[in-house]
Amino acid sequence: MFKKTKVQAIAAMLPIIFVSACGGGGSTVAPSDSTKPADAAKAAVNNQPVTVKIAVHSGIVNDNDLKRFFIDPVKQKYPHITIERINVADKGMSLNELVAAGSIPDMVINYPYNLTDLTKLGIDYNMDELIKKNGIDLNRISPEYLESIKTVTGFNYYTGLPMTNNTFALFYNKDIFDRFGVPYPKDGMTWDDAREIAVKLTRNDKGTQYYGLFPDNVYRGAYQASLPFVDLKNNKSVFQTDEWKNLFQLWYSLYKMPGADIMPKEMNTVNGFKTGQIAMFSGYSGQIPDLLAMKDLKWDIVTYPTNKVAPGVGQRVDSPMMSVTNASKVKDAAMQVISVLLSDEIQTEMTKNLQSSVLKDPKINAQFGKATPELSSKNVAAFTKLKVAVLKPFGFVPVGSAAGIPINAFTEMLYNNKDVNTALREADEKMTQVINEELQKLKK
Repeated sequence: MFKKTKVQAIAAMLPIIFVSACGGGGSTVAPSDSTKPADAAKAAVNNQPVTVKIAVHSGIVNDNDLKRFFIDPVKQKYPHITIERINVADKGMSLNELVAAGSIPDMVINYPYNLTDLTKLGIDYNMDELIKKNGIDLNRISPEYLESIKTVTGFNYYTGLPMTNNTFALFYNKDIFDRFGVPYPKDGMTWDDAREIAVKLTRNDKGTQYYGLFPDNVYRGAYQASLPFVDLKNNKSVFQTDEWKNLFQLWYSLYKMPGADIMPKEMNTVNGFKTGQIAMFSGYSGQIPDLLAMKDLKWDIVTYPTNKVAPGVGQRVDSPMMSVTNASKVKDAAMQVISVLLSDEIQTEMTKNLQSSVLKDPKINAQFGKATPELSSKNVAAFTKLKVAVLKPFGFVPVGSAAGIPINAFTEMLYNNKDVNTALREADEKMTQVINEELQKLKK
């Protein structure tokens, strides 16, 4: 899918879009041999003292998580390994700049679509033999994560493995429901069900405008329904299709309610929920600590609303991927680090601390949020009940450019009164332009 080139000088930083997961307290737990490597494989691994350098944004692995999930458990199981984090958020330490300077890290941790950045930089690595050598049992991992890796990269091998996943749900403000005598939402709703409730809550009462639902932007709906953003077989845009039109119309209906104008742009965040004007919003687990900090806010959670075209599916795979680079001279040690992160013990601890496990084991998934006592009365199980959607490939088209096009088109519908056909036609034209520009770059 990509033409591999050696990178000689790169100055600009590749776009990195991330959602940071939050964690509370917790003690270090030593991983067991849950990855079960064979004796022969163990003997083949070099256990000389080594340092594994990991390039990762501090918003993905913060200082606290670095110590309790990486440094301490790795040192306990593999005393010969020292971990050094390179924070790519620091000035001059972006992945591009590291590669340009010849300081290629041993591992990179970033979100799925950034796997293609490794290929463009010429530092990706076929990890299949390392996985086998270190006895990593891929059958323990939910298949959607593994399929997404190969789908995004276009390779029939793994250039990364998932660490945790950001999970989504529907948050609701109990006070607004109680104020208007509307029953609380339930698990298992569709977007149509959520809209039906939202209509009952959208009103102006004593000078305050209440909004029933904030569903987030339309790209969330596209990810959930696994809609393609580009036809990579024919190098064409796909926005003028019935699938995209149906999605735009559904999402518009989630914003446009009887009894109110479309909510102002500045309220399109969790802020409207916290100030008591938005009754429900679709959000992710990383927002829980912020809500818990507001002691007077009465809220709970139900499962993320589903789309009828994708029953049983919540949001898409949103998992930081752990990759070993081809330049690393300590690949075995890097893979041992990954094996610790994928152990039952560390996956359980991360899940307890609101970072959803990528493993199939329902006993581990049932531990979600258990390290936060304030969540004991809340329906946090809603975060783990639905399947995740497999990612669609963007290929040679930059994800930021591709994803931004339908976002802008939908904004035109909401706030500039463009009809759905015009909005999608203009989006199609913009995507065609991006595709042609990228194809020209590949020819150089």
